[in-house]
Amino acid sequence: MISILLSIPILSLVTIIQSAVVSRMPLVQGTADLVMVVIIAWALQRRVKYPWQWALMGGILMDFFSSLPFGVYTLSYLVLSVLAQLMSQRLWKFSFLIQLFLTLLGTMLVHIISTLVLFLQGTSLEILRVLQSITLPSLLLNLMLTLPVYIIMVDFAHQLYPEEVEL
Repeated sequence: MISILLSIPILSLVTIIQSAVVSRMPLVQGTADLVMVVIIAWALQRRVKYPWQWALMGGILMDFFSSLPFGVYTLSYLVLSVLAQLMSQRLWKFSFLIQLFLTLLGTMLVHIISTLVLFLQGTSLEILRVLQSITLPSLLLNLMLTLPVYIIMVDFAHQLYPEEVEL
């Protein structure tokens, strides 16, 4: 319950940093998605029971700040949080590798959904140019943020869910 309550101020702050700072530092035309990286890192923590709640909150906040149609970020983040939780529980023990993989997958997912929605709205896009100018630079920036965010979220999860000591 406390995790859900903490998600509101934490993700609000991360969204503000995303929209005020991170989005103002593009590489070519791509920008990092700090909220996505935080949500993936949080979902990979073994003690977290309901990462989809953070994904829902982060998605709604990003949808409010984004000029894309409402739901693009929410859908993407929910899919990523479910994948992160499934992968961390069933496949691998080393969560940072999963973090890197899901950051790659998440960047591609958000950009594919965004491009598809814009295409359905009638926007003319050159796919190769979008890939070169926006998606690949965004992917590089997201991967650069992965390690520091992962370390912070591991520490935060340990503070929020301390290990029980056997006597």
